Amino acid sequence: MDNVILNIYDLLPSDQSNAAASSPSGTSSLSSFFSGILAPLGMGAYHTSVDVRGFRYQFGSGMGISRTAAPITGGETAESRRVMPPNVSFRESIIIGQTWFEKGEINEIIQRMRNDKFTGDKYHLANRNCNHFSETFAMVLIHAAALLEEDKTDFTLQKFPAWVNRLAKTGTAMGLHDGNVCDVLAEARIAAGIKEKVGWGLSCAETKKSAAKASSSADGSQKKELTEKQKAVLAKLKSMK
Repeated sequence: MDNVILNIYDLLPSDQSNAAASSPSGTSSLSSFFSGILAPLGMGAYHTSVDVRGFRYQFGSGMGISRTAAPITGGETAESRRVMPPNVSFRESIIIGQTWFEKGEINEIIQRMRNDKFTGDKYHLANRNCNHFSETFAMVLIHAAALLEEDKTDFTLQKFPAWVNRLAKTGTAMGLHDGNVCDVLAEARIAAGIKEKVGWGLSCAETKKSAAKASSSADGSQKKELTEKQKAVLAKLKSMK
């Protein structure tokens, strides 16, 4: 078992005129305004990444999902810093759960996310950002088994701080979206492998039915019952021997 760690960074105001072009997470002067003006109102802008099994995962514009080595003692490395927005300041790291997944299985989860909607060209500051990725990814790592139960529709990742992505979700609710809004629960299910589970119920039922049929044929427990007339005929034939 390994801890799933959420790293949170403040997006700070930046006077860099080319911040939007140089930022690997697609942030712009808009995020600087959000951080400097709206943060005191509980509407700050934040960047996040997830550490698990010795690696740090994050999502940004252009590059999509990236993976770097996670610092053993927390904080940052030159490699992890390279793929973060230039105007961020480390805030805190919190353990939001544990996972049994090994590195190979985590790679499969990441690939499903890439195959679905977490590609660099689909990044959106409000509708599909680094925080949407972190929440979706962490949910799969921690609760994959529950996600494969399709009747659970109100499932949430309780330890993921709601304030981290409140600003983006508020913008989406106000209509600031392009139709590509991240549905964390639905996309976490896809990343967990729900599409590969389609048909399991039918195949299992058919398998059990076939097994029961084969078993009954072998022990004769399902042989057709003789009528009283047939029993009388059979008894008469035996008495003639």
